[in-house]
Amino acid sequence: MLFSILKGAILFLPFYERMVFIMNLPRQKKWLYAFSFTSCLRITDAVWVVLLAARGYSLWQIGLAEGIFHCVSLTCEIPSGMAADLMGRRRTLAFSGILGAAAALCMAFSTNYAGVCLSMAFSALSFNFISGTQDAIVYDSLLAADTSDEYIRVNANCCQLENIGAALSDLASFLSAFLSFTGYYLLDACISLSRTFTALRLAEPVVTAQQAARTAYPFAGLCSRIKEHAVIVGRFLAHSPAAARLILADALLSLPGYLTLMFLQQRLSELGLPTIWLGIPVLLVDLGRIAGTAVGARIRPRSLLGLAAVCSAGLGLGTVFAGLGGIVPAVCGAMAAAAAMDAWVLHVQRRLNELYPSDQRATLVSVNSMVYSVLMIAVSPLTGWVGDAAGSAGAGLALLGGGLLLGALCAALALLRRARQGGR
Repeated sequence: MLFSILKGAILFLPFYERMVFIMNLPRQKKWLYAFSFTSCLRITDAVWVVLLAARGYSLWQIGLAEGIFHCVSLTCEIPSGMAADLMGRRRTLAFSGILGAAAALCMAFSTNYAGVCLSMAFSALSFNFISGTQDAIVYDSLLAADTSDEYIRVNANCCQLENIGAALSDLASFLSAFLSFTGYYLLDACISLSRTFTALRLAEPVVTAQQAARTAYPFAGLCSRIKEHAVIVGRFLAHSPAAARLILADALLSLPGYLTLMFLQQRLSELGLPTIWLGIPVLLVDLGRIAGTAVGARIRPRSLLGLAAVCSAGLGLGTVFAGLGGIVPAVCGAMAAAAAMDAWVLHVQRRLNELYPSDQRATLVSVNSMVYSVLMIAVSPLTGWVGDAAGSAGAGLALLGGGLLLGALCAALALLRRARQGGR
């Protein structure tokens, strides 16, 4: 009798846990939204170069510090995703806030260049622990409550709050009348710690038995689990060509996002826009992203290939205008490119999350980010070199836009060939 009762309790437990998660889903969403907003509210991002230059650091030193950031980010991208999968997404997000605060405090009280470099390393790690982890906890929270069909809407809300946080950060230059160098970074440290607070308010979604064991015993047999995890991820990528193609396509279509914003500033300076006004175009581009996310959340594309063709065309045209147009066409082009990119990202993330196994989700999202970083290492200096050779920062953007237009044509031809084969 006792055995039967225990057996029934064990069988009922997963159902009970799922029902509890369904009942708590509104609360989970609230804290997911709060984390999304604070994750992109980084008031030093828009002014860190100016702040360091004002302290006497040369541009090559600032560039080297940025290089250290990207080296650490590339090295730790996949390990951070593995940490999230093996030790819990909630813990990983909470730790990202602590690392962000450590980066800000290190910069605030640094007295030499080594402190600056250490701060950049901590900052990169903070980004790594969010990358992959945040998307994984959003999708698995919905999956645990049997509402994964809501992913587009919930993820769009998260993206919009991230965009709003980034847009508010663009206005941080106006705080220079009230804040010193140390004040900027102390406030940034407080914002980072607020991310830890919101992460700790989240529930850890449990979709599989392995995740339940991970939550209860995060460090048990960690070394062997890491090796097994890496083998499973590698096997998935080797035997999932559809996921591999989508990862590559997503990385390629995401390239103009940062590069357009990066070279647009120099392009607008060449056109005579005063430096004091450069923050306004950056803010407008963020508004373009908000518009793209809003549109992307409302469309239901029949195929990702068709969406890739349309978004790649929008990205290409927008990037070409950003590189060759006057001030107004260049800014409008950058806004259009940002909107097209965010509309694409929403739907490709949904499809990839449908393909990813829950136990390896954060790691595989991190693989996606790493592919993007590898492409950026090659494309970013090439875009700059073309601009230097042509004597205009816009030349590299025009070439990048042309490549995207060619990609849109290839996607359209592939879609047409598929339609013809389906009609036979």
